[in-house]
Amino acid sequence: MYQLYTVNGIKRHIKKTLSSRSPRAWLAKLAWNWREVRSAIYKDGHGRQDVLEYRQDIFLPRMESLKPRMMEWNEQLEPIFKKLEPGVKPIVFITHDESTFNSNDRGKQIWIHEDKSPLRKKGRGQELHVSNYVTPIGRLGDRDVCKILKCGGDIWWTGEDMLDQLTSKAIPVFEKVFPGCQALFAFDNAKSHQKYAHHALRTRNINLSPGGKNTQVMRDGGFVKHQELGRVYKQSMILPDGKIKGLRIILEERVLWPHGRKLLTQCSIPGKSPGTSKPNPVCRYAKNSSYCTRALLASQPDFQEQKGELQETIEAAGHLVIFYPIYPCELNFTEYFWGRAKLYARAYCE
Repeated sequence: MYQLYTVNGIKRHIKKTLSSRSPRAWLAKLAWNWREVRSAIYKDGHGRQDVLEYRQDIFLPRMESLKPRMMEWNEQLEPIFKKLEPGVKPIVFITHDESTFNSNDRGKQIWIHEDKSPLRKKGRGQELHVSNYVTPIGRLGDRDVCKILKCGGDIWWTGEDMLDQLTSKAIPVFEKVFPGCQALFAFDNAKSHQKYAHHALRTRNINLSPGGKNTQVMRDGGFVKHQELGRVYKQSMILPDGKIKGLRIILEERVLWPHGRKLLTQCSIPGKSPGTSKPNPVCRYAKNSSYCTRALLASQPDFQEQKGELQETIEAAGHLVIFYPIYPCELNFTEYFWGRAKLYARAYCE
C-alpha cells in the first residue's frame, strides 16, 4: 500500500509502514492475549503425556507395591506395627524438598494508617537456601539434618551439597532414629538429583580415538561376549599407558565394530544449531545405532543400567529411593511445611 507525499516540492509515492493495529488483530486471531503475567500453578504441565505416563505407570504402582511395608502412626504419634515376613524391614517414607527465604519477603496485606504507605525495599534481599527432610510425623532429626546456605555471588546450592547432606546427616540420623527400618527417600525430578557420578559409564565422555581433552576416567564396564555361554566379561576403560579408550577400541573388544564399515562418532539431525554454522549435534540413539558409535555403545546393558549418583548412594546404604513426577506440588506434603514456615518468617523475622 502506497500513499502520496510531497517531499521538497516533489510528489512521491511512499510505502506506508505497518501499523500496530494489524499485528494486534492477527495475534488475537492466533489466540494470543495481552494481559498481566501472574504466578500460577503449572496447570499445563500436569497434563503432559510423559508426566501422566510416569505418574500412572511408574510412580503410583511402585508406591502401591511398597504400601504394605509403610510405617503408620496413631494420633498420639505411636507406631502401628504391621506383621511382616521374617527379614523384611518396615519402610519409613521420607520426603525431601528445598525452599528459599528472602530478607525482604513480606506479606502483601498489612495494616496501614489512613493513607500512609510503607516504604519497601525493591530487591528481594539476602537469600537463604534451606534443604530439609520431613517424615509423616515431623522433621527428620529436627535441626540436625536441616541445612541452610546463604546464597549469592558464586555461592549456590549444588549437587555436591545435596550428597554431603544426605551422607553426613540424613542417612546417619535416620538409622539412629528409626533402627531396624528402611528409608524410602522421595525427591523431586530436578536435574541436579539425576546427576551422574563423575566416573559413570556415559558415552559422551568418550572420543572415537583414545585420549582427548574432554574425556573422563570411567568405572569398569561389563559385557556378555558369547550369548550362549552367558559369561560376563569385565572391561576396563583405560589403556595400559593410562589413556582413556576410544569408542572404536571399546566396541572392537565387545565384537560390535562392523568390519569394512565406517561409523560416525555421533549422528546428527539435518540442520544447524541456532545462531551457529555447526550442524545440530542431536543423536537419535535408538534409530541410528547401526552407524553411530555413541548410540551403539549407549544401547549396551551396562551403559543402560547407569543410575544417578544420588540413587546409587542411597541404594548402597541399603535404603530405597523414588522420584516424584514433574510438577509434584500435590504429592509432596513438604509443601505444607514450607508454607507454614514462610508464614511464620514473614510475621516474626526481621
